[in-house]
Amino acid sequence: MGALLFVAVLVYWAVGQKENQKTAVIFLNVGQGDGALIELPGDIQILVDAGPSSNISGKLSQYLPFYDREIELAILTHPHADHVSGFLRALEDYHIKNFILAGANYESKIYDDFIKLLKEESGNVYVAKSGDIVSWNNTPILKILWPDKIALGRSFKSIHDSTVVSQLNLGNKKFLLMGDAEENLESRLVASNAIMDIDVLKVGHHGSKTSTSDALLQAAKPEEAIIQVGRNSYGHPTAMVLDRLQKFGIKIFRTDQVGDVVYK
Repeated sequence: MGALLFVAVLVYWAVGQKENQKTAVIFLNVGQGDGALIELPGDIQILVDAGPSSNISGKLSQYLPFYDREIELAILTHPHADHVSGFLRALEDYHIKNFILAGANYESKIYDDFIKLLKEESGNVYVAKSGDIVSWNNTPILKILWPDKIALGRSFKSIHDSTVVSQLNLGNKKFLLMGDAEENLESRLVASNAIMDIDVLKVGHHGSKTSTSDALLQAAKPEEAIIQVGRNSYGHPTAMVLDRLQKFGIKIFRTDQVGDVVYK
């Protein structure tokens, strides 16, 4: 990751307005992985993770107009294959104008291939840091909550601890996007008062027992939870997490059961 010398630090990033008027947050059914598409008026899109395969392009084509081959902003929460692999195809099929990632040290062929493609793109690349803001039409809509300091080039005992966590405020809904954050990271976010009341929780790590603690749910108070999951051998989502969500009275939507979950 030391080769990412072209990376700039994001402080405030804004998108303008085009023509079409539609707003949606879509948690894509990408199988065992994460991928969420945020649509803003004017054919403006934000893609958060891209799932585990090239199927991401087929998913995007269901929502993007055929003539729109640009994605204004993409965010990679962390470099595991079930979040980054789809970007290998997305970067070929779409021009991604701006990219946000943590940039922590991680070795894998898929991630190396992704970095190579990213360097060949003509878009901007930013290092995520808590407090960074993405604004649309002069209105802040997405705030980076983690990493709390620049992770570029740093090594983590668990790469999940470098996960880009963000809160999206759009329309009358507040979404907490946890990536694959685990309980250790959840505790730090709660202790720093970074977690506020929200409406929708994108459950961390596909419902793994290592995530979605009581403390997180008490702080966030979500009404609904999205679990992005597919057929897997990990036991995701675990009965422990499902029971915990139900104990808090949170309505659960699983992409393996209902497909894409769309908020308009």
